[in-house]
Amino acid sequence: MKRAFRILMVMVVVAGVSAGAGQLLAGKPGGGGCPTPRVNCICPDIVDPVICDGGCTYTNQCRANCAKATHCVPGDYVPQ
Repeated sequence: MKRAFRILMVMVVVAGVSAGAGQLLAGKPGGGGCPTPRVNCICPDIVDPVICDGGCTYTNQCRANCAKATHCVPGDYVPQ
């Protein structure tokens, strides 16, 4: 039981650190105004940037979903 509790605590800490990194990478160039991903949302550490409404950028679509961002396109998308 103690081992399971320790494993759970490590998973919680890792998820929190991972979410914190995603929050640092989320946002507009120049800062401010973008929703940040929920702390309890777990996403892979894959860098596949997306740009969402308001010019907000996130490291991947999962992080954008955790922030409830809308109308996201790939980060290298250039409108015609």
